[in-house]
Amino acid sequence: MPQLGFYHDDSVYWVGAKSFAAGDGYRILSLPEQPFQTKYPPLFSAFLSLAWKVSPAFPSNLPLATLLTWCMFPVYLGLLWALLRDYGLRTGEQLLLVATAALNPMAVLLSVSLMPELLFTSLLLASTLLVNRAGIAGGLAGLAYLAKSAALPLLVAIPLCYLLRKQCKSAVSFTAMMLPAIIGWQVWVSAHQSPGRDLITLYYTNYFGFRSYNISWRDLPNVIWHNLDAYLLSAGKLLMFDSALLESRNLERIVAIAAIAGVVRLARITGKLQYPLTALLFSGMLLIWHYQPDPRFLFPLYPLLLAGLWTELTHVVKALGVAWKKRAVADRVIAAGVGASLAAFACFVVAATALGLFAFLPQFMQSHQDDLAGRLPAYDWIAKNTPVSAQIFAYDDPLVFLYAGRRSVSMPVPPKFAYRDDLDGLKQMVDRIPDFAREQRQDYLLLTQADFYRDLQDVGANRLMRAVTADLRCHRVYGSPSVSIYALH
Repeated sequence: MPQLGFYHDDSVYWVGAKSFAAGDGYRILSLPEQPFQTKYPPLFSAFLSLAWKVSPAFPSNLPLATLLTWCMFPVYLGLLWALLRDYGLRTGEQLLLVATAALNPMAVLLSVSLMPELLFTSLLLASTLLVNRAGIAGGLAGLAYLAKSAALPLLVAIPLCYLLRKQCKSAVSFTAMMLPAIIGWQVWVSAHQSPGRDLITLYYTNYFGFRSYNISWRDLPNVIWHNLDAYLLSAGKLLMFDSALLESRNLERIVAIAAIAGVVRLARITGKLQYPLTALLFSGMLLIWHYQPDPRFLFPLYPLLLAGLWTELTHVVKALGVAWKKRAVADRVIAAGVGASLAAFACFVVAATALGLFAFLPQFMQSHQDDLAGRLPAYDWIAKNTPVSAQIFAYDDPLVFLYAGRRSVSMPVPPKFAYRDDLDGLKQMVDRIPDFAREQRQDYLLLTQADFYRDLQDVGANRLMRAVTADLRCHRVYGSPSVSIYALH
């Protein structure tokens, strides 16, 4: 798993799994203070802890962790198939869309990454599919919440569907089965939340505290506007994976809007509102959240968006057939033009998917393999030449703990700079990282050429390197073509 740490969250989940397996509770062992993990619910890390239990040696236990994560992939596909059947699609349509979902490069990447999206999406699908068994559905929704707190909309959407059908007993049963998971986690969080209000503590342990740090009520309209466009772009990317071929923002928006229209059409045709209503509330939550939605954030909605896009395309094709039968020249010209456009779109999606699977993902993995190969000697140097008590500032801080056995922190990049288009603020933040590391009582700085690849590609690694080399209290103690380590004084 050379891409471990690509999401950052994946390495944090893996550290939490190690903490579970070691009997230390649910803690972030990689941080200097080793606080309790009160940001991410525990189910996924508890699941991954099985790999640490069976094989405690890192990184040789990563293949087993990969297998555990991948096991959710066929479960997810099976539930997607059940969803399509529940919506009344024909067998041929079910097969085509399940194959499309199975070959989606984002799904393939998530299936070999330590991220909870497949587990969460499977539990969400199962909960919405089993609404005729309210107690079971509520229990599954509770497990979904313990996988990701983003499952909270289920608590409103599913009981509302029951109430619309005048099934009050089912609404009560569902709520009674889901609530214990929510209350239990929140009580545990309240009892174990770190009291600090500094940037590190808020980012790692407090979702809502970090949101308040970044977003005020005054910022909310701007946040919603940016997030809405990011939502449409990410939905289009997720459905087409055009990143591997030719990105077109306008096409991504069109595809996303078509998929949403198809979801509305599908809900009206079938009367099955549980998943669409959950998706609506989930989407509303994304619009006010303090990060712009990316394709990973939208992945739990992918099965519904895929079914919606297919429904809308099918509707358009039927309309074209009607227009063609009218025999009027104008109608036939329009029908032929739109039909050719749809055929071109289908070819585009097939080509983008093929390139994603056989070019983009292999190159992605190879680039991370090369990057890891460049960093491993630096991790080895840290393990052999620094005291066990040493603390290391590093962009991928959990990896320092996992590979070198030293506690580490990073400087989270506050998303408020992006919403406010504050490039000067970002530059100033990077420039003061040496001082920030000293404030955090770090002993060393680990710098790589790939630093800030997740969020500050335009500012990032080069500026940080200039800031460190200009700081007379930073002394270089290790250097290679791709990694430098500086002692802080």
